[in-house]
Amino acid sequence: MKSAILEESDIPSKYPAWVTWAAFGVGITGSLSLRLILVAKAYEPSLVRLLWYIGVCGNMLFFMFRAFITQRRRRLITMLNLQKKLQGERRLSRDDYKALYYLVGSLYSSKERWNYAVIFFFSIMAIIWDLVVEGL
Repeated sequence: MKSAILEESDIPSKYPAWVTWAAFGVGITGSLSLRLILVAKAYEPSLVRLLWYIGVCGNMLFFMFRAFITQRRRRLITMLNLQKKLQGERRLSRDDYKALYYLVGSLYSSKERWNYAVIFFFSIMAIIWDLVVEGL
């Protein structure tokens, strides 16, 4: 177990805004590509394979990034024993506050919720489109 005093490098910093926007873009591109397969199948079947690869690779990259972010957060919580400190309402150290600032800021600036909203919307649209084109 590490000592109670952390080095500055032990507490991660937030990524620049462009990184989170890039991850958002990759995730949306992957998700939309998978939903566009139905349209391509009807109008341009030669695009199905390309859209599938873009979709699968985009989703894979997005979820790898999300897993990395989650692991960073979990490691910090574990390293500082934050869950037990908060549960026991113990006094927090300066490092604890720095870590909580990072965690809250990271969650607040995440584009994840927008990604999920767009995926939901376009999933509904793809289902409706398929039902209308293929018939109920």
